[in-house]
Amino acid sequence: MISVFDRKEDCCGCTACENICPTEAIKMVQDEEGFLYPYIDQGLCINCGNCTDVCAFQNERRAINNNEISEVYAVKHKSNDVRFTSSSGGAFTAISDYILSKEGVVYGATFDENFNVVHKRQETYEGRDSLRGSKYVQSNLKQVYDQVKSDLQGGRFVLFTGTPCQVAGINSFLVKARIDSSKLITTDIICHGTPSNKLFHDYVLFLEKKSKSKLKNYNFRSKVVGWKHTEVATFYNGKHTYNTLATQIFKKLFYSNLCLRPSCYECRYTSFTRPSDITIADYWGVEKHLPEFTDNLGVSAVLINSHKGKEVFANLTESIYMEKSSINDCAERQTNLYKPTSKNSKRNEFWSDYFEHGFTYIAKRYGGYGIKGKTKRIIAITLRKLGLLDR
Repeated sequence: MISVFDRKEDCCGCTACENICPTEAIKMVQDEEGFLYPYIDQGLCINCGNCTDVCAFQNERRAINNNEISEVYAVKHKSNDVRFTSSSGGAFTAISDYILSKEGVVYGATFDENFNVVHKRQETYEGRDSLRGSKYVQSNLKQVYDQVKSDLQGGRFVLFTGTPCQVAGINSFLVKARIDSSKLITTDIICHGTPSNKLFHDYVLFLEKKSKSKLKNYNFRSKVVGWKHTEVATFYNGKHTYNTLATQIFKKLFYSNLCLRPSCYECRYTSFTRPSDITIADYWGVEKHLPEFTDNLGVSAVLINSHKGKEVFANLTESIYMEKSSINDCAERQTNLYKPTSKNSKRNEFWSDYFEHGFTYIAKRYGGYGIKGKTKRIIAITLRKLGLLDR
């Protein structure tokens, strides 16, 4: 009986195994935490071994070209409007504009109609705009592999943007499927780790119940108060909230390291040798190393990892400002460039509480929800007892 993985820590959910299977014996199935894992129908399996061979994560395939990073830049898009609607400096928009100008297609993460984070194919500038911005949830790749394969076979330029494990997965798939990927440009991010769609979906329901309205839009990295991590929720009843206890819950859970995919704690891609042509991220700390280049609209760190990446970057000069930097300066506040996120010792307790008590309970216990309100009530009661506050 063949299995793609023995431990959940050994599966990043890239779906390469599902897409390479010649008999369609593999389906991605959601576990109790909401993460997708390959399930093999043994009745359809022919023991060809393609699934285990294509697994870049377990085979520790880090970079197709094995090129170490040689160039690092601080980047700002010349359009302030682009930077305002981007998570950092707008590097993704500049790169994708170049691909679209060559009648290419762009793949990246966005929301579907139910606020699930999914990868989608876009071939217009308007469609591409929906792929902007960070999504702190693991995206579902669905039919993207077949679409990328078809586009490349049709001779089109393709930009695929995702987490490092997703990029490594699609690279490995294309090699195994013997697809010419000379027109494929891959862009990865410096990734902290990924929570599940299931957890985020429960968070959406929590926000909708509190606001008594359906969610219209959610922005993980709005710049309404500048370049930082500000989550904004907009509802159909007109409510627009940010920097409240409710809109900070998911951010707190994300940074607590309690709810990430198990493989994230043993990530094979926290390395200076990247699986992509170009790596993009926030250039945190740029004010220290390039103080005249920084401002409150955001700056991207761009790492050039391959000859293809260098060629693409050379064509962006009309749309970006850039300053040469170094990997050491960039890595100073991007620790996931060289080590995985540490697993929180209370992770099992967190999920046990979630299964037993639901989202509102973990929002209060782990997400900081209600603490400030409770503190205010205690202070108010005390002041009233002292006669310092009208009843």
